[in-house]
Amino acid sequence: MQLEFLEMEDNEPMFVCLECVGDPMLRMSKAALMSERICAACSQPTRKALTPKRIARFIGKYLPTHFMVDYGLHPGYEMTLADVVNIAIRCDNALIGEAIAQHLIEADADEEGFYWPGQEYCWAPSPFESEEHERWWVVGEWNSIAEELSHGRRFFNDKARKFFDSLIFEALNAESAECPGTLAVIKTLPSGTNFYRARTAKNQIEVQVFKENPAKELGAPPKEHAGNNRMSAAGVSLLYVSQDTATCIAEVQPSAGATVVVGEFSSTSPLTIFDFTTLSNQLKHTPLSLFSPDYQRRGDHQRLLHYLHDEIARPVRVRDTHYVMTQALAEFIRYHEQQPFDGISFRSVQHDGGVNFVLFDKSNSETMYSHGGRSRFDLEISNTAVTTHHFTE
Repeated sequence: MQLEFLEMEDNEPMFVCLECVGDPMLRMSKAALMSERICAACSQPTRKALTPKRIARFIGKYLPTHFMVDYGLHPGYEMTLADVVNIAIRCDNALIGEAIAQHLIEADADEEGFYWPGQEYCWAPSPFESEEHERWWVVGEWNSIAEELSHGRRFFNDKARKFFDSLIFEALNAESAECPGTLAVIKTLPSGTNFYRARTAKNQIEVQVFKENPAKELGAPPKEHAGNNRMSAAGVSLLYVSQDTATCIAEVQPSAGATVVVGEFSSTSPLTIFDFTTLSNQLKHTPLSLFSPDYQRRGDHQRLLHYLHDEIARPVRVRDTHYVMTQALAEFIRYHEQQPFDGISFRSVQHDGGVNFVLFDKSNSETMYSHGGRSRFDLEISNTAVTTHHFTE
């Protein structure tokens, strides 16, 4: 049997090593050879290589999905089949592209056929007519999951879990377009970072109470009193803070005559934050394989990330069940197995340019579930780090 395989290899005129093919799906191919062969692209000996015929057999059914026949619509931008092949497999060697193309051409095809000899090609157009159409499409899955969590299967929802898993995977693996080489959504805040939290006082007596014990009065509420919030369900005590005084005051929406007490907290250790604010910028994703079976799904989820921050920060009614979706996503991030996070940051709805944070409880299970136990965060505040603000209008 080995002699037969060796003889078959000897009859092949060309080999392409996996190092000269950039497409990740092709690189996962079983390409072990019986003996060393010379790669036609890099001229290096290798025992891990594919033949043009085998590559053509693999990619043939996918190319018509991503490219189309060019009927003179793009003068000067037409591509040959070899050009298309090189783009698809991510190899810039013209000899390789031409060899693979020869195995794709169908001599008996008519002039309308995709693999008709001498055909010219261009990229297939986007399926979206406009940015608004794209947004409608990719946000549709988010809305569908939200509807199911809000009014159907809320707990033990495997569909929602898989959706969040895919979405967060794309986010965690995206680089920042502004700072190439750095992950976009993972932000580390150094120890000593300041955060601000506000409470409206009913009277001067309450102002004094807040000032005398700011850690308790301005910190997160006990779990028994934790309300239904954007990122946490009732009974789950997380700490909502802001990046500055103006933002935290805007979040409590003080009325005329109100007195607002603001506490300045300082982090006692570095904090790893899932930064939703970066999603509105252009993320840099690793190009997807055109031959991947989940190309459409991953592409949609990468596009959804661009609009996700708007969905997270969208103003909703306090009792609106839309909170269920953001609460579920926050919980998924909080308990992410591969990448631990200390909190989430997102744009303020109440203060233009402001940023809010939700910090996760660091309590152990014994404290978390005991009656009267308070949540623990890597923050500290002194009695002198409290200011009072009066609003006359």
